[in-house]
Amino acid sequence: MSEVQQVRGKISTVEWILALLACLSVILLFIPSDLIKFEKTIVAKDYQSHLYSDLNQGGQSQVRWLDKEQQRWQCELSEAHVSPYCSVQLDVVNEDGHGIDLSGFDKMTIWASYQGEAEYLRVYIRNRNPKYFVLGDITSTKYNIVEIPVDQLSQNGLTIEMKNLSVADWWLTSHKIPLALSNTEFNDVLYIEIQTGSQTRQGLHQVQLQKIVWEGSWLTQAALYKIIIVTWVVCILSLLIYRIVTLNLQLKKNQRYQDELLSINELLSLKNKKIEDLANTDQLTGLLNRLGIREALYNGLKDWKTNRQPFTFVLMDIDHFKKLNDSFGHDAGDLVLQHTAQRLSDNIRRTDFLARWGGEEFILVCPNTNLDDAMIVAEQLREHLASMVITEIPNIGSITASFGVSTMTTPDLKALFKDADDALYQAKEQGRNKVVSSL
Repeated sequence: MSEVQQVRGKISTVEWILALLACLSVILLFIPSDLIKFEKTIVAKDYQSHLYSDLNQGGQSQVRWLDKEQQRWQCELSEAHVSPYCSVQLDVVNEDGHGIDLSGFDKMTIWASYQGEAEYLRVYIRNRNPKYFVLGDITSTKYNIVEIPVDQLSQNGLTIEMKNLSVADWWLTSHKIPLALSNTEFNDVLYIEIQTGSQTRQGLHQVQLQKIVWEGSWLTQAALYKIIIVTWVVCILSLLIYRIVTLNLQLKKNQRYQDELLSINELLSLKNKKIEDLANTDQLTGLLNRLGIREALYNGLKDWKTNRQPFTFVLMDIDHFKKLNDSFGHDAGDLVLQHTAQRLSDNIRRTDFLARWGGEEFILVCPNTNLDDAMIVAEQLREHLASMVITEIPNIGSITASFGVSTMTTPDLKALFKDADDALYQAKEQGRNKVVSSL
């Protein structure tokens, strides 16, 4: 695939993403509100409940159950107390001692019925906080309060916004709560209490609580619009940046590719070669030639520069080849080159590239290979070559080779070749049939 086609393919993928984002935006705009809501329901008869009145504070109000199973109770208020009251308290603490968390809900709907002359009932949502809660004193729970008009109680329930609840003034002052803790809290609710209203005086009052349902929303409509707008802005800016960066990188990559090709062409002395010398394969051995190994050299250099991926190669030179040619003839020399090439090819790794570098010299390019591993590969090749038998040439003896191994430490192919050539020279100096590294 050409570079232009690759760029077009990437742009096409981005456009598909934009189309998908547009579809999702439309879906989100018309998503039913019920799908982004969550609820919690408390049915009064499912919880333990207690009745209280002002008797403990010196009053004379009387409270009793009319039907405890259905949570219906009656209060006879007396004006003997300055603030007469009766109430029912639901204990909503679970078995682990934790209350319920109502902090994420926006509103609550109360299903209850009332008979009497009062205009309001009080609802307390009582929360615990270690900063003010005292173990054994249930009045130390924060009294979040709202008074509800009884004439609005119906079969459909009465809905109240949670933000309309406040903290009872009498509780704040009696417990000397600092201003920092005077706001409503609903994260650890222990009790829910229904009480006669603050303006209610003497008389009979009958109250029945069926259930309370809290509703919350994962996402408000305003927040949804903001998310869609911000997502589109980020996506468009990202697309613009992506295209600018991609085009710049592509231009730089093309320039680097051209520069590296020129450098490798200069190194391999390919500029002045004739057209017929540009074949990738060495005609005698069937191995890659200098031109054929060029791509492997370029890729190794590129991977080292971009990812610091190890890049190592091995130069091999058949020992005493000139003497062999002089003693047995050039045909025998060609046969030795062919057998050597075949022996090396049969024993290299699938990831390596073998080429005839020229004359009796070969090169093995080892991508993603460090120096120690390349030394092991070279030593194995040396042993395989030394054990080779050429039956077509009687009395020729064993064929050996010297090996020079080098690994890239700087992005310079010339330096890499020089290191390998120096190591090969040392192998020759040390008696041949040896593997020597540049380090």
